[in-house]
Amino acid sequence: MPKVKKSSKSKNKKHSNVVPIRKDLKTLENEEKILSTEEVEEQERKRTNAFARKICDEIDRFVIESKLSADYAYYHFLFHLKQRTILNVSYGLYKSANDASSNEVVKNLAEYQKENFPELKSDAENHTIQ
Repeated sequence: MPKVKKSSKSKNKKHSNVVPIRKDLKTLENEEKILSTEEVEEQERKRTNAFARKICDEIDRFVIESKLSADYAYYHFLFHLKQRTILNVSYGLYKSANDASSNEVVKNLAEYQKENFPELKSDAENHTIQ
């Protein structure tokens, strides 16, 4: 007759899922401030903006060194960025971001020209230069 291995656990012993509380537990002071969602989002916006500016500085250097005309070189960068964006986010988000960024760029250009070139007048309604 084969030998049967006996388990060392007793059948009467009950197991509990309760973790005992340690009485000698010390609480540590957390020096780091817990950030709210808005603060985290603002930090990420600043980080993303700094990264985008760094990339744009590199693009500017590349365009200066390029043998293409500046408008054609920038076209390629805009095309590929928009292509990636429309493939990675929903069309609604892409459309909103594209329209908002285009309007902001035109507004910034109009303000720049108004401050530096007052002889050029801009039409705020149509976002055109007269």
